Amino acid sequence: MMNEDIYVESFSGANDSLKIQAAIDYARNNNGKTVKLGNRNYLITSPIVVKQGVKLVFDYGTQFIVEGNFRVLEIQQNASLEGAYIAINDPAFNSEVIYLNGKYKYYNTWHRTQIRDINIVNWHSSHKGIGLSLFSGGAGHEISFIDFENIKIAGMRIGLKLVANRPSTGFSWINANRFLSLSLDDCIEMITMTSSSTIPFEISGNQFINLQIQPTSITSKIMKITGQFNYFDGMIWDVSSIPHSGPVIELTNDSMDTTLNTPSVPNNRIIDNGQRNKVNL
Repeated sequence: MMNEDIYVESFSGANDSLKIQAAIDYARNNNGKTVKLGNRNYLITSPIVVKQGVKLVFDYGTQFIVEGNFRVLEIQQNASLEGAYIAINDPAFNSEVIYLNGKYKYYNTWHRTQIRDINIVNWHSSHKGIGLSLFSGGAGHEISFIDFENIKIAGMRIGLKLVANRPSTGFSWINANRFLSLSLDDCIEMITMTSSSTIPFEISGNQFINLQIQPTSITSKIMKITGQFNYFDGMIWDVSSIPHSGPVIELTNDSMDTTLNTPSVPNNRIIDNGQRNKVNL
């Protein structure tokens, strides 16, 4: 198996989660490989960590059926996830589905971390949990130069959450990432960002291109934006379906030099408390 793809179905475990983790661990301990899932449903009952240097690939018929309340997939530096279909099948679920932590220091363009062709759906009407979560909070913690491509998230409390906290020393970043063809549907909050406008803790220079956002009667906010030089471009449908008349896009006082190109959102549903932001010009 040393020079070949690694197949989850070749491994044993007390349950599907442990079987998948065993395959990932084997790949990591053998210089990093592609781990392929079978063309079936997997019942996921505990967290899975995609370790450094490992790519986890779903078959077209693979589904993760998640039961319980736990972080489903943590993606380490230089690890990747492709083709995932993840269904939340427990109304108690209130955690992150896909999680990246800047402590692993995703930086430099030659690292290969990529998250692509992902479907995340909450099968219940609970609207709990976070679809995709990025966090940096320590000195030198960084998530940068990653492509998140063709990701569809439905029915969550927050679709995409980015948080950079103030470190005790040094800087923390979530900068220079590309979110390409991100589709968000029926989430309470679609995209939330929490940071200062610049160092020592910032979310800056990220590009959100070809957004498709579908709010529903459960939606309260489309975007909360912080950081500088972030770029948003796309379509937001049916803003009138949101059951309040206040702003649905907030450019906070920690936002600066944002470009927001969402012409379907009326200007009276956007509040800009930042500096030098360019809104639907």
